[in-house]
Amino acid sequence: MILITFAGLDPFVTGRYSREHLENLASLFETDEDEICFFAPDGTIVHDGVEQTSWNVRVTVEAPRRLAAVEEEVSSYLLRTLQSFAINIEVLFRYFDEEHLHRHLSEDYPRYIGKDEIREAEEEAGEEPEPWLGDAFAERREELEELERRLGEKAAHDDDKE
Repeated sequence: MILITFAGLDPFVTGRYSREHLENLASLFETDEDEICFFAPDGTIVHDGVEQTSWNVRVTVEAPRRLAAVEEEVSSYLLRTLQSFAINIEVLFRYFDEEHLHRHLSEDYPRYIGKDEIREAEEEAGEEPEPWLGDAFAERREELEELERRLGEKAAHDDDKE
């Protein structure tokens, strides 16, 4: 698997980027789309106490060593296409020998969860319930009225002293 990590880019932006650029990146890597994943860590790049999200982004590409031949094309593509999401961009490649990559792919389930399997919260819940507009203090209404009466008496008594 090729793993492309975006440090300093909002996870939602990374999701959008992956949808829009997966096909082109697979073509550049000369591989199947199923071999590329994106990682959007929910963290922040900080410099001198100031958050740098989208201002400074480090893209790390972890890929099999055999793909070093397309590094220039891939880095050029990433740098060019990320300019609409980030100001300063670095792309770092980390290569590994494929004999050091071990995997288990389930025979019972698809490799990835597809868009059809994702349900939005509104879809699951159906119609939203109407908000309750009742009196939350109904059971203690008499007690509250008694407290208000006593506070009123105390305030009147305090005014008489002045």
